Amino acid sequence: MIRAYRESDFFDVAGIYNLCKPDEFSGEDSPIIPKPLVDDEQMQELFRKSELYVYQKIKIVGFAGNFGNHITWLFVHPDYRRKYIAKNLVDFILAKLNGEVSLNVARSNIAAIRLYKSLGFELTQEFTGKYQDRPIIVWQMKLLK
Repeated sequence: MIRAYRESDFFDVAGIYNLCKPDEFSGEDSPIIPKPLVDDEQMQELFRKSELYVYQKIKIVGFAGNFGNHITWLFVHPDYRRKYIAKNLVDFILAKLNGEVSLNVARSNIAAIRLYKSLGFELTQEFTGKYQDRPIIVWQMKLLK
């Protein structure tokens, strides 16, 4: 079941984020150890701005979000991956949006790129972003609905 995020979900969602965020950078040349969400002011600001949704079975197993037509969050607990949860979350958000939808993904995050391509997103730009003051090669991907 997908539903709107509630403030009472924060610690469940933050736990998933903390488990998953290192995977986002696992393909980088040197290790990146992300800050927990509760300690990362920049990510918390984006979190507060975003419309968020959770995927809940008995417990929350994933979440996604968007800010306008930009997908800002997509994380699925490692024990629940490859069960179409990420696809369902993205499809849920896409159903609410019109026009061009964009997202940014680390170029080294091959699994996420594979998912986004399977949903019709295309690479539109590559740029160097920063995460915790480290340069990261980022792909901007877009989908025209």
